Amino acid sequence: MSSRPGAPRTVEAWPCRSICVWAATGEVWSDDTHRDLRVFACQGCGSEWVRTEPWTPVDADGVVPEEIRTERAQ
Repeated sequence: MSSRPGAPRTVEAWPCRSICVWAATGEVWSDDTHRDLRVFACQGCGSEWVRTEPWTPVDADGVVPEEIRTERAQ
């Protein structure tokens, strides 16, 4: 099975249901500028996030998950 990064696309965005739990999907995107964009998704609504987005995901408890903070810092 190939582990090469996939081509980026527009992230999925859905209305918030206030039951957010953000986690890595295992998917990685790559473009001319970024070779390792890890994709994260909300387990509540299905919205997606990569570190090039202008916003930062927050879980329903108001905390930015450690994995998201680490990714954002890159």
